[in-house]
Amino acid sequence: MLDKKLKSAEEMPGDFGWPLLGKIVQLFDTEELFYWRHQKRYGSVFKTGILGKKYAFLIGPEANRIVLKDRADCFSSRLGWWFLEPIFGNGLLMQDGEQHQANRRLMYPAFHGRAIASYFNIINDEVQKYLQDWSDRSPIPVAADFRKLTLIVASRLFLGTQTSEEVEKTCKWFTQLVAGKLAILRWDHPVTLYGRSQKARRFLIEYLRQTIYNRRQSIERQDVLSLLINAVDEKGNSLSEEQIIEETLLLLVAGHETTATVLSWLLFELASHPEWIAKLREELDTVVGNAPLGVEHLKQLTQMTNVLKEAERLYPPLYGIPRGVVKDIEYAGYHIPAGWVVVVSPMLTHRFPEIYSEPNRFDPDRFAPPREEDKHPFALVGFGHGSHSCLGFEFAQMEMKIILATLLRQYDWTITPTYAEIAPVLQPSKILEKLRSHCLPRV
Repeated sequence: MLDKKLKSAEEMPGDFGWPLLGKIVQLFDTEELFYWRHQKRYGSVFKTGILGKKYAFLIGPEANRIVLKDRADCFSSRLGWWFLEPIFGNGLLMQDGEQHQANRRLMYPAFHGRAIASYFNIINDEVQKYLQDWSDRSPIPVAADFRKLTLIVASRLFLGTQTSEEVEKTCKWFTQLVAGKLAILRWDHPVTLYGRSQKARRFLIEYLRQTIYNRRQSIERQDVLSLLINAVDEKGNSLSEEQIIEETLLLLVAGHETTATVLSWLLFELASHPEWIAKLREELDTVVGNAPLGVEHLKQLTQMTNVLKEAERLYPPLYGIPRGVVKDIEYAGYHIPAGWVVVVSPMLTHRFPEIYSEPNRFDPDRFAPPREEDKHPFALVGFGHGSHSCLGFEFAQMEMKIILATLLRQYDWTITPTYAEIAPVLQPSKILEKLRSHCLPRV
């Protein structure tokens, strides 16, 4: 039973904005600044309205623990991400409770252990081919280039070998699909952003359906799609064709976007902190030497692991993680009723000075002993936490290490605009597409 002395969520600082619309325009236009400004003005608990729904923003590691811990009785991922369901369908992101647990168990083996190790050669081959002429293409639009590379890798692992024409086509459709998440007007018509997104979704669904059919007819292969098709749990349950399509669509889109974003900002930070380029190269020389990079080397690259953590901390793929409230809860003296949506923020948590010293500073050593500033299990949540954490996290870590190691061994680079021109980077999405890499082969 909730304490009768609790204040109503309606009494939280903040406001609901315009009727029906709420603050959706401000949120979509300047999402990062929306978060920063509201926290600065109202503190770590505040309310707002978005498209007729009432939202409570709960900021900090303790809020992350309460909301992201596996509590399907209180929180719903589907009701939190409701606005993405028409774009991404009924994949893991939109599932709760037993359905989510059962499907995640079926998919888990494809993204961990021996399966992950078996993808190394495919990823490495694609990375080497793509980056071999990197300096010839300078200056390079970093984010767009990494999105293309990570989509090529994901497509190869999920869809099999594609021609360059097929890759270009799928890149175009995935870009068009993702753009639909920003559509306020949800009208499925060729002239609308949402309509073009739905057209891309229909194309991709049929493309995946044909790919699955072809894969079932072919000889056994050891890739992600084959593992999903053949996955069976202890009770004999398997994923339906529709479920495989939905999951593959979500994993392809979310996986390549998030990895490309973190990598882009990491190149920016390393160009601004050349001492860390030197440290990483020294580690590579010690661990790998002159040998080709192998899967056995990746876990030994501990400084690189901390560098990736720092990139995740400063530039998390998700600014906020929403959950629909399905059972009344209390937090920080407030009664938050069912029907509201709560949002926790990796972006704001990751810059808490109470957790991270000099939080705006790029400092990968903060994760190394004796400091270990991420000791709180919910202090670093850029890829989520709990049962809804990123299923492909290990895959993404391996891919980013392969790409970063390849660049460090083969190229020197600078990034424009420089750190001095844009720091502090509190609105990265407005800058990301402007980043350009100027690189030369290492002598």
